[in-house]
Amino acid sequence: MIAIIGGGPSGIALGTCLDRQRIGYELFEAREIGATWKAAPPDLRVLSPWWTNALSAGEALRGNPFRKPPASEYFTHLLHIASRLRGNVRESCKVTGLIRNERGLWCLHTQHGMHGPYSAVVLATGYFFSPAWPSPSPASDGSIRVLHAAEIRNYEQLEELRANEDPVIVVGRRVTAGQLIIQLHSLGIPCALSLRSPVEYRRHGFVASLRETAYFFWEELQSRLQPRIRRPSYPVMEGGRTRSLIESGQIATLPMFDKIEDGHLIFSDGTRRRAAAVIMATGYRATLELLPDSIDLDDFGVPINRQFEIRDLPGVYILGFDNLYDHRSRYLRGIRFDAARLADILAAHPSSAH
Repeated sequence: MIAIIGGGPSGIALGTCLDRQRIGYELFEAREIGATWKAAPPDLRVLSPWWTNALSAGEALRGNPFRKPPASEYFTHLLHIASRLRGNVRESCKVTGLIRNERGLWCLHTQHGMHGPYSAVVLATGYFFSPAWPSPSPASDGSIRVLHAAEIRNYEQLEELRANEDPVIVVGRRVTAGQLIIQLHSLGIPCALSLRSPVEYRRHGFVASLRETAYFFWEELQSRLQPRIRRPSYPVMEGGRTRSLIESGQIATLPMFDKIEDGHLIFSDGTRRRAAAVIMATGYRATLELLPDSIDLDDFGVPINRQFEIRDLPGVYILGFDNLYDHRSRYLRGIRFDAARLADILAAHPSSAH
């Protein structure tokens, strides 16, 4: 019997693959299935075409395979796939600890008691409930509201940040920061971008769209010809309107500030600027709170592992984290392949229950 911790795309994809292998499992989700996608702004769109993200071959051919669906549609897709899982799915059951018994099997301590033992545990806990903050974080006296992009569940919330002509400052230079400044500008809320390094943009336009479509086919082929390619995987900011607003000066770019004081941002040269609020679009960290602090991490911030199994915790595996197998491993288009690989590994485990 396998324990899967996390009911997002990784956990659901692995459950589907274990069903094919006829391996028993229990899936634990602290909130509800697909909670990350349910919480995302409904018009937020995935970054790659539908055919690369659907968790089953049949679903990949439903509708236009080249569309980039909104979060709300992808959430519905997750619920549909999860409804077919044959394992025991436990929602609203937060796992608070991993305990290894004298036989070398794993038990889970949850808010509802102990569960197990299990021959293996898979952490499919992802990123999106562990916001990353700037390091070092600017000192603040609390005079300006500071929130992380993870707290924005609907773009209508941005109206709460409007304060006369004072701008909302978005900190970050990647996709989320670009999406936020577009939405703020569309709502007529003054905003500016605070950066530690220059912005890079994705190509935009018809030719770029064709090149992007071809890229995902090439990426698929490349993954087969050159398996286990590991490289930086964070996407840069969208071009097009975002780039136009920034380069035209309609949205100002500012350096990173040192502190917040008396309703002002204070910069390293001593200049001060009023702000209505600060949104940290500074990304997320791997959710690894169940692991000991002593676990060694690799260059991508992921526990050192061999074929998904954490080196220092035999029988504990990870799925859905950055560069686990290749550069796609943290993204939807990589998770479905990694889930199949991990299911094969677990099927070969002598203690797996079939």
